[in-house]
Amino acid sequence: MQRPPPLQWLPAFEAASRLLSFSKAALELHVTTAAISQQIRQLESHLGVPLFLRLTRRVALTDAGRDFAEVVTQTLHIYRSGHQALLHRHARPVLRLSMTPLVAHELLIPKLAAFQAAHPGVSLNLDARMDLVDFDSEGIDAAIRLGSGQWPGLEVQPLCACDAAIVASPALLARLPVRSLDDLRHHTLIHPRHSQIDWDAAAHFLGVPALQRQGDLVLDSDLSALRAAEQGLGIAICVLPASPAVQASLIVPGRLSWVVPPVRLPQPAYFVWRAQGGKDALVRQAFAWIQAHVAPDA
Repeated sequence: MQRPPPLQWLPAFEAASRLLSFSKAALELHVTTAAISQQIRQLESHLGVPLFLRLTRRVALTDAGRDFAEVVTQTLHIYRSGHQALLHRHARPVLRLSMTPLVAHELLIPKLAAFQAAHPGVSLNLDARMDLVDFDSEGIDAAIRLGSGQWPGLEVQPLCACDAAIVASPALLARLPVRSLDDLRHHTLIHPRHSQIDWDAAAHFLGVPALQRQGDLVLDSDLSALRAAEQGLGIAICVLPASPAVQASLIVPGRLSWVVPPVRLPQPAYFVWRAQGGKDALVRQAFAWIQAHVAPDA
């Protein structure tokens, strides 16, 4: 009785049969086209039947190829779903949370020991960045988002109100005071890349077409913008939780001063997640931990 072909040949055949292209299969599996072709030739030699017709600039499945594609698809599906089920039952749970660098580094990481002590069997992965995550493709369990709260297919829990903060170093403001919008023309205006609140948005809130300035400094995150403002590099605008306690911990006298009082934003921050059964209880516990440090006055 002939033995089945080695399992390591099956992913190459499955991808090529689904995409009807050796080169596209190679891109998907991050190997060379020659490697795909070689594995399929080995598979055909082992089975003793051709699986593909090599046509001009394309390939097509033979009858045997179509039959074998059904077997391979079912085999890989059973293997992959069984692997995921095994991990779900026995592996250490991993909770992946996405948030801005300021929230991660300034508000949560200093308090992380308490979460670890309460959940010793959980691995926590904090994804600190400004751009919004794609729950469908990035493996994120939950995220903090500023917006309308209308995201189909996701569970949404209000987290906190947010303010637009406009701040600068006291030394900079002593040298170049800001008494009106016109005074901004003497300053570099700082804002984080990918933020929903920047100086163009500020101009819109203030009812003016644009804010005059000496120049712009665009940085990778809200935390970088605050640090640059502390160094006297310009006036920064960023989004902060509306909690007075949180703002007092971030806008430290002697390092930063408010240029104008904080401006309440029309949209709050939300804690957003995709319901997934096994992790829901853990996600809700993470929300309670985050809320305690992002919105302690709530």
